[in-house]
Amino acid sequence: MNGIAETGVYRRAADGGLPDPSEPAATDLARARKTVSAAHGPTPLILSPTLSQRVGKEVHLKLEGTSAVRSFKFRGALVAVAQAVEESPGRPIVTASTGNHGQGVAFAGKRLGVEIIVCSPTTTLYEKRAAMESLGAEVVVTGPTLTESEHRAREIASERGGLYIEDGESPHLMAGAATVVLEMLEQQPDLDTIIVPIGGGNLVAASLLAAVTAGSSARVVGVQSVAAPGATFSWLAGEIVRHGCDTYAGGLATERPGELSLSVMTRLLETIVLVAEDDLRAESGWAYQSLGLVVEGAAAAPLAAIRHHPEIAGGDSVGIVLSGSWLSADQLAEGLDLVSHLEKS
Repeated sequence: MNGIAETGVYRRAADGGLPDPSEPAATDLARARKTVSAAHGPTPLILSPTLSQRVGKEVHLKLEGTSAVRSFKFRGALVAVAQAVEESPGRPIVTASTGNHGQGVAFAGKRLGVEIIVCSPTTTLYEKRAAMESLGAEVVVTGPTLTESEHRAREIASERGGLYIEDGESPHLMAGAATVVLEMLEQQPDLDTIIVPIGGGNLVAASLLAAVTAGSSARVVGVQSVAAPGATFSWLAGEIVRHGCDTYAGGLATERPGELSLSVMTRLLETIVLVAEDDLRAESGWAYQSLGLVVEGAAAAPLAAIRHHPEIAGGDSVGIVLSGSWLSADQLAEGLDLVSHLEKS
C-alpha cells in the first residue's frame, strides 16, 4: 500500500513462528471461558436464511449486540478486571474507549466493586457515554481522537495510582475476547470461515487464537474501514504504522493496532478486507430492514465485506461476528436512506 487506503481484499502470508511471550495461551483461554460463562450466558448464533441465500452457503450470525452491554466487550473486561482485582486490589482501573470497551470495563467494575475511569473522545456517541456513566464509571471527555484519550488515561492512572488497561495490549482482554469464537465453535463446530471487524485488532487476534486453541480449521478474515486502516497498514508492514482515522464507526476508530494484537495478526492472519464508509452505513440499514437486527457501524463491516467480496467466504459454512448494536437513530436513518437509493438505482 502507498499510504492511501483503497477498498479491496488484502492478503499476506502468515509469518507463523513462535508466539509472543505475553500472548494468552490455551490455558488462559480456558480460564477466560470459565470466567465469562460464570457471569454471562452465551450470546445467540443464528442461521440467516436471507444471507445464506445471498452468499450461496450457510451463514451464521453471532449476535454480540444482545449482551448486557450490547457488544462483545464485556468478555475481555470481565477477565481483565478480575485479574486486576486479584493482582492489585483497591486500585482504580483507567482505560480509554470510544464507547464499547469502556462499557465492558464499567460493567465488570460494577460487578466486582472496582472504581472505573474511562477517557473518551469527543466523538463518542452521547448514548454510549451515558451508558458508561449508568454503570458507575467516571467518564473523562478528552480530544477528538482515541490517541488523545489514551494519553490522558495514562496520565490519570499515574496521578491516581490506578492501573491502566489498553485495549489491544492486554492479554487478559484478548483471552476474554477469544470466548466469542470459542462459543461459536461450540455452537457450530463445522464453520469454515469466520469474519470479524477490526479496530485496534484485539478481536481479530483473539479470534485467531481461539480457532487454533479449539483445533478448528476455520479461516479467520478481518474487515476494517478504509477510513481507519491503521491495523491493515501495520499488518502489511509487519510493524506499527499510524494512519489517519476518519470513520464514523466508533468500534473501528483507531489510528493503529495494539502491539500484542499486531504480533498475533502477523503470525496467523492471511486476509483483511477494507470497505467503504457508505457500505458500513448501507449494511446497517439493510440489516435492520432485511434481518430485523440493529447492527452498529463496526459490526456492519463483515456484512459489507461478504456482499462485495463473497470469495472471502471459503467452504460451506460461514460465521459472522456482529460485534455490537449501538446505532443512533440518525445513523439508522442514513443507512436506510442509502438502501433506498441503492434499490432504486
